[in-house]
Amino acid sequence: MNQPDSWNYEHFDSEAQRLYEAGDFDQALGLLKEALARYPDSIELLVSLGYTRLAREEYAWARAAFEEVLRLDPEHEEALAGQGDVLLKLGERASAFLLFEALVALGYDQDVELMLCVGRSLLREGLLRRAERFFRLALAADPESADAALDLAFTFYREGDSEGALYWSREAVRRDPGFGEARALYGNVLYERGDFRAALAQLETIPAPDVSDPAVAWRIIELKRRLRDLPADAEELGPYLLALEELTPDPTPEERLLAELEAGASGLSPWPGAGQLDLFGRPPAVAEAAAEGEVHRVRAPNGIVYEGDWDGIVRAMRNGSDRPGASLSDFMRDEAMRLRALTGLPVSWQTARAFLEDSARVGALEIER
Repeated sequence: MNQPDSWNYEHFDSEAQRLYEAGDFDQALGLLKEALARYPDSIELLVSLGYTRLAREEYAWARAAFEEVLRLDPEHEEALAGQGDVLLKLGERASAFLLFEALVALGYDQDVELMLCVGRSLLREGLLRRAERFFRLALAADPESADAALDLAFTFYREGDSEGALYWSREAVRRDPGFGEARALYGNVLYERGDFRAALAQLETIPAPDVSDPAVAWRIIELKRRLRDLPADAEELGPYLLALEELTPDPTPEERLLAELEAGASGLSPWPGAGQLDLFGRPPAVAEAAAEGEVHRVRAPNGIVYEGDWDGIVRAMRNGSDRPGASLSDFMRDEAMRLRALTGLPVSWQTARAFLEDSARVGALEIER
């Protein structure tokens, strides 16, 4: 990148963090490589490198960066937390737990942001009880932390504990009345409990431009129409319909091509119908499934058609999602929770067949065969 010779490591690190926070991980990585060529022993740059590699899902490289930091400073808190996150991703849970507990032993349980960081790493991996422990440590360090309260609410929500999710999401709103994400979860929990007026009272406080979840936009539109008997083209629905449109765009030609390539790699075809497959030849995985009488066809709301066995269809859906690296179990669980938040109806995620059949039952897709 050829930054000015006058830049010291702090200039490099500050700019890399700006790029990282903007989601430009490629530029951040290039800048950090240039910086480390000049300052190879900079702990700050190595920590930033580790987190940038982690964001790029380059876990072996992230591990090497954090290991180098810990060689230079064995008690560096950000490196311990980052290395623990890497080890979770690599399946080395016991080693990750030891690093997280080392942070507590070193007195970092008073660092609210660090405890939240560790808790969120655990929550992402579905380790709910361990995540709860670190969120409670954050709350003990700062009893008025709205972030800690909301993270606890999400943890209980993931567990299916409606009472816990309701209590802590309400507490997050009390601590920070302008916290839109807390209002969204609080409103969703109220909705799922059947308290529709209270749910709308929470959700409609979120300005339409700040809505970041299509399920929330849908729910606001639905509740406004149901409780206020509004027509579909009511003016006050317009901003939320616009938000919904922006949050659920139709696939671009490039996205359609990518979906075709990903589906082809898994032996599935997302676009053509059965007749086209018969004309041009079925992919091997589909042909094998057909020979065994196990071919199913599922149509998504955006028109994508998936063919194959139940597991193969879910795998293709996962590959075309924004979380292609998630396990099938995690993908189905998260989608089931999203659909429940959207429709208020339970969706099973224990097996691919149950997940797809329940998704069809709530109107999220259509099983054509």
